[in-house]
Amino acid sequence: MLASIAGVSTPVSVYDDLHLAGWDCRCSAGDAAQAWQVVGGDAHALSHDPVAGWMGRLPAAPAGLDPIAELGWQAAHRPWSSIAEISGELALSVSTSKGDPAGILGPAKGFVASWPGQHTAAIASHLDVPWFVDLPVAAACATGLHGLLACADALAAGRASRALALSIDAFRPPLVDAGFRALGVLCGDRLPQAFALVGTAPTGFAPGDGAGAVALRQGSGGAGWRLVSGVRLGDASHATEFQDPATLRALLAGLWRTCPRPDLICTHATGTAVGDAYERAGLMAGPWRGIPWMHLKPVIGHCLGASGLVELAIALHAPVRSLWKLSLGFGGHAVGVALVRD
Repeated sequence: MLASIAGVSTPVSVYDDLHLAGWDCRCSAGDAAQAWQVVGGDAHALSHDPVAGWMGRLPAAPAGLDPIAELGWQAAHRPWSSIAEISGELALSVSTSKGDPAGILGPAKGFVASWPGQHTAAIASHLDVPWFVDLPVAAACATGLHGLLACADALAAGRASRALALSIDAFRPPLVDAGFRALGVLCGDRLPQAFALVGTAPTGFAPGDGAGAVALRQGSGGAGWRLVSGVRLGDASHATEFQDPATLRALLAGLWRTCPRPDLICTHATGTAVGDAYERAGLMAGPWRGIPWMHLKPVIGHCLGASGLVELAIALHAPVRSLWKLSLGFGGHAVGVALVRD
């Protein structure tokens, strides 16, 4: 489908009968339901380290276990149970934005495990599923929503009868933390804030660990939400940031065409100067202006590639009838999804 608003044309993936069978996450605020209680209480789930500052960290996995896979299984267990008994092929997207960067600094045999997509086998073993349609994605901080739409495409095309999208990331390796600190995008000792007030300096974000999972199925029997559409675009005008306003405007136009007047927009909102300015400008420049926004990174931290599905799983607990979730990935990946209650 091609959507057009004010001369901006956007390719949109529209799904006729795809339902969310289940969803969950693990983040600094707990699972999705627990995290929603924190959000509703106008609080945060960050901890303060005297050296690194504010962060949304999770406890380390027990010794001997794959920390990324274990975190992913905790998030995926409940959604998987909602589709485990459905017969037919499984579309499985187990994705991270960076794999496990700790492997880069460890023994040589751990280097392969540092590549994105290398945790699928461990998750499939947990699921006890030997055969599946493998759909790993690596799209920076837009990884989670890209994986969700990859699974939706497989269902819509008849390649599978059920799907599980899982995204996992952790800030634990010092290499990752040092890279973002060098970029000047971490909040440090300032509590993070999204879309800083005019005249105040952006705070940056708190690093966070997280995993989010969504199970999809066709037809009735869902858990209350239907996936209406998705938009996947890119801004290639710069190597590390968004600069072309038409990219986000086109994404929002596509969502508006298929799911107009949502009750809520769950933003990407990193709290950085460039990112927030770009997103704010797009959100204020169309018929979607005035729709309430929700920003979750100041509450749970920025979970990198997992942030899209982690935040979607939390937002699905909001008392609304329809919502959009946006993700903007480092390097120009732009993804948005629209959902309505069944």
